[in-house]
Amino acid sequence: MDIKLSLITNNIWWKGEKINPQFLLGRKRKEFNEIINNLESKRILSIIGPRRVGKSTLIYQTINYLINEKKIDSKRILFFSGDDPSLFFNENDKLSDVLEVYFNEILQESITKISSKVYIFIDEIHFIKNWQNYLKTYFDRKYNIKFIVTGSSSLHLFKDANESLLGRIENLYVLPLTFNQFLNFHRTYVSKEKDIDIPKFDLDKPEESLKKLQKRYYNEELKITIQKVLNEYILVGGYPEYFEERNIDIWQKRLADDIITRGIYKDILTIYSIKSPEILEKLMYYIADNNSQTFSYSGMTKNFSIDTVTLISYVGYLKQAFLINVLENYSTNIGKVIRSNKKLSILDNGIQNSLLKKKEISNNDAGHIVEAMADFDIRLLCEKENYNQYYYRNANKEEIDIILDRKIDIIPIEVKYTNQIENSDTTTIKNFIEKNNQNKLGRTKYGIVITKDILKTENNLYFIPYWLLNL
Repeated sequence: MDIKLSLITNNIWWKGEKINPQFLLGRKRKEFNEIINNLESKRILSIIGPRRVGKSTLIYQTINYLINEKKIDSKRILFFSGDDPSLFFNENDKLSDVLEVYFNEILQESITKISSKVYIFIDEIHFIKNWQNYLKTYFDRKYNIKFIVTGSSSLHLFKDANESLLGRIENLYVLPLTFNQFLNFHRTYVSKEKDIDIPKFDLDKPEESLKKLQKRYYNEELKITIQKVLNEYILVGGYPEYFEERNIDIWQKRLADDIITRGIYKDILTIYSIKSPEILEKLMYYIADNNSQTFSYSGMTKNFSIDTVTLISYVGYLKQAFLINVLENYSTNIGKVIRSNKKLSILDNGIQNSLLKKKEISNNDAGHIVEAMADFDIRLLCEKENYNQYYYRNANKEEIDIILDRKIDIIPIEVKYTNQIENSDTTTIKNFIEKNNQNKLGRTKYGIVITKDILKTENNLYFIPYWLLNL
């Protein structure tokens, strides 16, 4: 194994060559700016998200920025992957071996006396044994190195690293595109038009946010333009690679083969000791067919012939691999939360449709899919802000789709993807707000109803079309 040759092959910029434009794409995700803003921070930056979501593209875009915009010496930028067999062929191959070759033979500087900052990008770092211990050592010795790493599973990436890297690492979650992101990718790659910048809905200023939408964005022409793209998004989902292949048959096969099957059989199996990996795949199909419905683990075990503990573990693996979302029933009683049924949904609606081989979406299907899409939007917000997400169902079987717990307040969110909403449709969410405001905390000031095309405020409810909701 020739580590030096492998590094030279992968880091073509050392020889003055430009990065292949196919690795850079024509548009940058919003997370690119977050990475750029983090480059001067001494902490390790971890980019976490499922496979094929664009983590490697973000790395190449950042490297390109460092070389061409910041004019960093190209040899001070190192990139390699943790699953590169030419570097890590067996368990005895160490991260330190790769870095030793880089500093001694490529950069020709002592790691203890680096003349200026070195940027080290490690893709899929979770495949490298004891990676967190090496990074802790380099960080604690205050070497002039900025580490940027990626991983496909948040649970594994940090279950052994929480303690050793505490205060040394910052996380950036990169998930499938939200609809607002998808809309502007679509305008770049398909319609070749300028971005439509829907302002973020400020949860601390809902009244002001709604008025801004009413004044500047709620018009018939814009609605027709955006809803056409929304219908496409509801079918194909939010993986950026879709814009390279817009044929629905090929796209759904790619989702099933690359993201689902390989995500399960490569990413999850290499991380966890799983006796029956085929059950993970069956679980995905089962959840897709019952998307956004509630389940008891004991009831689900009958469908898979496994014990409850194993089932709970498998569901957890799929969640941490960013393939599904799991919500618990909201309650102030922790015991009730633990014992309650769970609400399960596929994280990306394109994956759900791929599993079920749906190439057309009915109005009824659209309502269920938009509910799952809203679940995803809130999970992304919660991952970023460290909020909690639940659903709500009381003893009378009255339900609210999402409960957003921001620690300082509780915001109930109901999805009514229709243009005809009766008073009875909002009874449960109104009662929830009133009940929570009867206590001394008064933590529920308002609720949100996600609609198809209704934009208004009514007492302490804000009705917002999904196509205008940017959280």
